[in-house]
Amino acid sequence: MENKNPPKYNRKFLEHQKIGIFVDAENVELSGFNIYNGRTDYKKLLEAIGAQRQVIRIIYYKPQHKEISEVFKKFWFDLGGEIKQPVKNADAFIVIDAVTLAPKLDVVVVVGGDKDYLPLIWYVKSLGCKTEVWSYPETTSTAIKEAADFFYGMDETFIIKDAPRRAAKKTA
Repeated sequence: MENKNPPKYNRKFLEHQKIGIFVDAENVELSGFNIYNGRTDYKKLLEAIGAQRQVIRIIYYKPQHKEISEVFKKFWFDLGGEIKQPVKNADAFIVIDAVTLAPKLDVVVVVGGDKDYLPLIWYVKSLGCKTEVWSYPETTSTAIKEAADFFYGMDETFIIKDAPRRAAKKTA
């Protein structure tokens, strides 16, 4: 499906640039589930974001009270990613990590559309970094869409539809 949100700049200029990907898991996973009734396909998502670019860091943030399966942890670590589990909301952790890493990056990519990231976008742009937001348009702040150099409105392309579960058979 074609992206209905054309970039404000030509992404070809970003080929081979260094990027950091900061994933607000709770934001993007809940949005994907609520809109498309499926799970976020991180393999497809990260392939799309990182295409022809040098991915320096991939960090997945999910609060401690939310379970992360061992299968997912293995998948994520095999990608070279990191997992951080703050006590509560991940926003502050994402902001601190992105600001800390920005001097080493050409592009800061936030996966999630929370408007709390607006000051982060302004700040890293002031450092000379490009900013990208990848999120579901239905749950993304208009201010974030406008502030980022590039907004990619995610759709069902990045969803895994699980097969419906069969009801357990009753035994007599």
